[in-house]
Amino acid sequence: MQRTLDEQGNLVGSEPALDDGELLELYRAMIAAREFDERVLLLQRTGRVPAYYQSSGQEASAAAGLVLAPQDWVVTAYREQPIRLARGVPIDEELAVFFNAVDLTWDPLARRITPLNATIGSHIPHATGLAYAMRYLQEDAVALAVFGDGATSEGDFHTGLNFAGVWNAPVVFYCQNNQYAQSTPLARQTRSETIAEKAVAYGFEGVRVDGMDALAVHEALSTAVEKARSGGGPTLVEAVMYRYSAHSTYDGEPVYRTREEEAEWITKDPLIRMGAYLAARGVVTAEFEDIVRGDVAAGVEAAIDRLESLGLPGRDAPFRHVYSAMPAHLEDQLRSAERIAGETPVAIGAAERLAIADGDAVGGETAKMTMVEALRSAIDHALRTDERVVVLGEDVGVEGGVFRVTSGLYEEYGPDRLIDTPLSEVGILGSAVGMAMGGLRPVAELEFAGLGYTAFDQIVFHAARYRWRTRGKLTMPMVVRLPGGGGHEGYEGHSDNPENYFVHTPGLFVAYPSNPRDAKGLMAAALQSDDPVVFFEPVVQYFVKQDGVPIDHYTVPFGKARIARPGDDVTIVAYGNAVGVAEQAAKTLAGERIDAEVIDLRTLKPWDRAAVVESVTKTGRLVVAHEAPVIGGFGAEVVATVAETAGDRLETPPVRVGHPDMVWGQAKLEAYSKIPPGEIVDAVFRVMED
Repeated sequence: MQRTLDEQGNLVGSEPALDDGELLELYRAMIAAREFDERVLLLQRTGRVPAYYQSSGQEASAAAGLVLAPQDWVVTAYREQPIRLARGVPIDEELAVFFNAVDLTWDPLARRITPLNATIGSHIPHATGLAYAMRYLQEDAVALAVFGDGATSEGDFHTGLNFAGVWNAPVVFYCQNNQYAQSTPLARQTRSETIAEKAVAYGFEGVRVDGMDALAVHEALSTAVEKARSGGGPTLVEAVMYRYSAHSTYDGEPVYRTREEEAEWITKDPLIRMGAYLAARGVVTAEFEDIVRGDVAAGVEAAIDRLESLGLPGRDAPFRHVYSAMPAHLEDQLRSAERIAGETPVAIGAAERLAIADGDAVGGETAKMTMVEALRSAIDHALRTDERVVVLGEDVGVEGGVFRVTSGLYEEYGPDRLIDTPLSEVGILGSAVGMAMGGLRPVAELEFAGLGYTAFDQIVFHAARYRWRTRGKLTMPMVVRLPGGGGHEGYEGHSDNPENYFVHTPGLFVAYPSNPRDAKGLMAAALQSDDPVVFFEPVVQYFVKQDGVPIDHYTVPFGKARIARPGDDVTIVAYGNAVGVAEQAAKTLAGERIDAEVIDLRTLKPWDRAAVVESVTKTGRLVVAHEAPVIGGFGAEVVATVAETAGDRLETPPVRVGHPDMVWGQAKLEAYSKIPPGEIVDAVFRVMED
């Protein structure tokens, strides 16, 4: 384990490569972190701060805030007060984090520090993707991922380091090993003798350093950062330290460790060690610590007074920045909340509202295309016209994707833009989040929608929320491609329809085309979106050709349904594979003198409520069909919306058609899962009954 100072502050390693001013700056940052920690704990104990995660004992990590250049990024977990304060985050902005005044915390773009991350370790792949983006954009920058020892048990840790090793990314992984993940000791986290040695499995260096020795931490991180900056690749730095407090103020007294253990680590206090060294060197006087502490104490007191005087922001604050522009349904919900509270409606400007185009008419030459060809055309156009667009996923490069959607693009745009990744859905999506954070527009492909459950957190907690979490400072212009749907006798999980999980998630747009023409236009729109789009692609339609697909670039607007078949007697609403089934059912119904109107929603978020209500107003009857299970399926949203807004226009109760509440049948069992046209016909007969 690397050391520069012993517990008494005596030099046991080489002289630090820091002048007196730099040494004093590091010591000042450590004192400031300790004083901030103690003051905020007192505020929490007196009820002025809701909760707090202490960092006392980990002040040597302030070195991480000083070794980085202004253009470098820090990708944080939550217990990084010493790093953030040392990097220049003002006291009031740091305190706002724990006061829960989200609108007043630091600007991540200005500080190059990400916000706190509540899902342990899931930010580690972000640092890898961010580092990839910075290198791709030829920025002289490094990403530093900071996490605790508990995070090394998460799959995100493995995939983040593995991707970084494969890509030789300019990233440093800094583990603050404070011996406990909440109450679980390191011995119950891993059988590895050290955390640093785990780096060997990923093909790069692991360094173990005394984390109570600020000079040793500074040296280890400086070396790792410069190595990454010069193209030498990643380093895992394990700083062995101790958390003097409980995990958080939620926990109370840490009964899981002994007084003897605590007393032993107190003798290793990083402040005492650094102070003794600087005093012996004649750099610091006895009054220095008191002066720094006094300044921080005054800053904390002024900050809490300011925060308490501000009160809550307006009701509209949490409604803003969910999307780049506010969808109509979200504005409706805001207006309802204002009305109930008796408040004056806040102004929402035209530029702040999500605009839905009237149509998708496009002229020019057309061709017969499969959905694969149509999707490839849209992605090719984006790659050709915007160098920020990259495609990543397993097999998307050399092989051209499992369904050949990206076939031929690798040869045209090269391995830096058509990125064959290791097999990890978490890594693909987590890296994509980091890439978007770094200024790229990633297109992430998972081979099947049902195989993406392992990456659920990266989509719903990070991609969907980052704009809101940073109040619009960081955006997520990324597309997640998810092949799904039945009809191809796939194995378990290969035919799943998990679209409603994502429809339910604020911050995401969801598309689900049924044919090549719409697929091309919707993909083109998704690739231009500044919001994350989950894009479902019905596998069974991939190689079905359609006439009339425009060759030139065009977009199909999100939130605008298509009348697949006009009719006057009953409305059938569908999307994806169910559209074709509904059209077949409509032909059968025509023989029974029932004129069915089939509406293809095309996008589920936003979805075209007006088109459905208009159709139901005409027909008086409604059937909704989809391949996902009926319970909690999107059909329930359509039926509920029609009931709320046009229930008086329904002549009979609506009927939902969907998959039974069971797992989609694999292979030959799929026959029991597929929705036959006859099931929709039967539903129509039911709603036609007087």
